[in-house]
Amino acid sequence: MSKAELLNWFLFALGAVAALAVYLSYSKTRDIIQPVRKAALAHFPEQYKLVHETVEFVTADGVRLRGWFIPAVGGATGQTIIFCHGWGSNRGEMLRDTHFLSGQGFNLFYFDFRASGESKGSVSSVGYLETRDFDAAYDFLKLNRPHAVETAAVFGTSMGGSVAIYAAAKYPELACVLAENTFLSYRRVVANWSWRRLKTPYFPLVAMTLFFVRRKLGADPEPYSPLYNMDRVKMPALFINGDNDDLVPLADAERLFGLCPSDKKQMWVIAGASHAKCAEVGGEVYRSKVSAFFTEHLREPEPEKMPPQVPAAVRP
Repeated sequence: MSKAELLNWFLFALGAVAALAVYLSYSKTRDIIQPVRKAALAHFPEQYKLVHETVEFVTADGVRLRGWFIPAVGGATGQTIIFCHGWGSNRGEMLRDTHFLSGQGFNLFYFDFRASGESKGSVSSVGYLETRDFDAAYDFLKLNRPHAVETAAVFGTSMGGSVAIYAAAKYPELACVLAENTFLSYRRVVANWSWRRLKTPYFPLVAMTLFFVRRKLGADPEPYSPLYNMDRVKMPALFINGDNDDLVPLADAERLFGLCPSDKKQMWVIAGASHAKCAEVGGEVYRSKVSAFFTEHLREPEPEKMPPQVPAAVRP
């Protein structure tokens, strides 16, 4: 075989490998932006004997979302916690782990992000588009339940934690934020997920996949990562992470905690907990710590002090 033929075969093989890499990278975008939708919710307020109202609202880009408003046990109060679930999850799973907070005097507001649970939409972005969903949820509460959000807090897990950090940065009037299993950046968590769960190397496949994701979304989700929003979170914040989390390594969680400028921040590492298993592993201690955090920081606003009355001048 001549040198020219060898070169042609080499170029052909190189082209075939490149084409395969492009095909695999493009096909894997579906795994990221189109998570397997859980057809039916498995957990409902009725299972926990909670009064609730099913609500619907529409995002600014026209996606219809569905959720639950659960008043505090004994009747709605002025303190509401807004919950943000993780990627590939739904509001029912978040309810399962946090319903106990209704008995602590808080209203609970759960909703499904787009392409999740009972909400419409077919594309998830692991945080970018979901920020629009939070905006719509918060606007819905302020418009339809204004007395219930005299003070409000946000609680997010994993992808929902990244949205919670975004919300805390955008809405400084929120009383506090709890971020659980929250990744540092979009690129890092996609790379970790691809390698840990799919054994896909970052270069070249994940890097190319992220390129195609940006093209499909028409935007780069990376700037919406907690890494770029944390410096504006000044409110009380609780960070919870497991030391056995393969998607959000403890080093990333600790770095995120360090970036938070709040002077009322705290971090709790749960020994043995893997990703999205903090509530399960933490058990009663988890419920106690989460309740204590919201009880301390999600309080009724203090009444404004009236200016001292100046007595009217007495006429002679």
